[in-house]
Amino acid sequence: MVAAILRQVVGGEADPRGKNTLVAGFRRQIERALAEGRWRFADHFCDKVLVEDPRNLEIWLLKGHLAKHRFNDAATALTCYRQVLILGGFESSNVCVAQARTSLAQLLEQLA
Repeated sequence: MVAAILRQVVGGEADPRGKNTLVAGFRRQIERALAEGRWRFADHFCDKVLVEDPRNLEIWLLKGHLAKHRFNDAATALTCYRQVLILGGFESSNVCVAQARTSLAQLLEQLA
């Protein structure tokens, strides 16, 4: 699952205004950290991306997956998945929203 999110994060379109060169650098750091299995480092750079782009669905989803699968932090995962749903307008046609909805349902089932 993390690999699929990584492909979305890394393969995302560049900002045509060039305002987020910094974000592109952070995304490269996330990609590198994930490839090396350095989960905390990846999460740290996710936070940096969200400071610059707080509406970034892919990064919120990635943070949720890291929290759930790598840190066993259900509360953070729930928060991140809910953030994706809210920012994505609950639109199931959006890939990130659909993945967040599925992951949220699975997590809630595990917690029940």
